[in-house]
Amino acid sequence: MRLRPHHALCIQKFTGHGYDDRFTEHMTEICETLRKFPETQINIISGCDELCAACPHAHTGKCAALEKVETMDAQVVKALGVRPGGALPWAELAARARKNVFETDAFKEICGSCEWFDLCRDTKI
Repeated sequence: MRLRPHHALCIQKFTGHGYDDRFTEHMTEICETLRKFPETQINIISGCDELCAACPHAHTGKCAALEKVETMDAQVVKALGVRPGGALPWAELAARARKNVFETDAFKEICGSCEWFDLCRDTKI
């Protein structure tokens, strides 16, 4: 599965809310797949990924909030020690995100400007 770096955070905090029904249904399917198959190989990419395929903010393969998400991706790459072009199992990527972001001040730094931050902050993993 191809994911942009910050989506390793979003997937773990997802509670069934989304931009629209299509996006929410797609996100739910991806989250369920990764819960059932934690060994799923994640290919870290730059740009639009599996989640973006159903996002109403993705236009012609680009995110409407490109600058914001690229900043978040860069921060996640640094925090998790991953890089675009790299790959690792979902379970390992998720564990790194919990340890290096959710359990640190990096969570607010990386996600504080996101419209979903308050919901995610209150969501237990």
